[in-house]
Amino acid sequence: MGELDRAIADYDQIIELNPRGPSVYFYRGIVNARKDDHDRAVADYTQAMQLAHQDQRGSGDRKAQLQGQADDPAYASSADGQSIALASGDGIALRARGGAYAAKGDFDRAIADYDEAIRLNPRDKEAISARGNAYKTKGDFDRAIADYDQAAQLDARDARVYFHRARVYWQMASLAKSLTDLDQAIQLNPKNAYPVLWREIVARRSDQLSEAAKQLDATKWPAPIINLFLGTMTPEQVRSAADDADPVKKKGQVCEANFYVAERALQSGAKEEALKLFDLAAADCPKTFIEKQAADVELGLLRASR
Repeated sequence: MGELDRAIADYDQIIELNPRGPSVYFYRGIVNARKDDHDRAVADYTQAMQLAHQDQRGSGDRKAQLQGQADDPAYASSADGQSIALASGDGIALRARGGAYAAKGDFDRAIADYDEAIRLNPRDKEAISARGNAYKTKGDFDRAIADYDQAAQLDARDARVYFHRARVYWQMASLAKSLTDLDQAIQLNPKNAYPVLWREIVARRSDQLSEAAKQLDATKWPAPIINLFLGTMTPEQVRSAADDADPVKKKGQVCEANFYVAERALQSGAKEEALKLFDLAAADCPKTFIEKQAADVELGLLRASR
């Protein structure tokens, strides 16, 4: 229901009644991560693992306990918004804690957690893809590509992997490879607006955006950004549409609005306006947002060309 503070209050009360239940700390960690309180999320995930190791029932029962809760809505999202795929033992909590570390900007610790999750389950494509994201943000593109390649081999129909890899190819200026991956991501999930937007950014061909936009839900964000690129909304209207009563949602949408308005300004030759908006996006976007990482790249390119 989005009432995160009330959820945490209930988890606090459960912990007061039974402070040695590992799954409650894990649940609370997910909620803290959704609140962008990643320090507390890390602490909760760590406590969950520590208590699980103290559980005399052993790691096999811990795995069964977590897998038995797989249908619970609280397990639907990890710290970075990706779905949690059940691995073995501590892999679930390790991956979630890695996401919280990544959201804090501590990518070395995030990678260490992903490494351990992958050691526990070498076929954990969620951990492999998340590690690729961390390597990408650190600028280690070769390792990022290797992880995305492995994730694609494990699940060739995961559109997210192609989208992630496409943005690495974009940063490497391998535009043909980037477009190929974006096309694959769009084919696999035509209702996701972001690969469509990025194809427009990479290809600078709004006719293809117009065709792809027919597949998208015009009533949901980021529809205003699509309309900006189609020329049916102004930057001011997009920024106004980014407002939301949920402060976390608003922060994300304002971040995206600034980035994509900046891209549109760059396409029209308004480099100073683009520079100002990329600065806003780089400063305000959450660290795990693709727009934060892309804004940093665009700022570097723009400043190098001045």
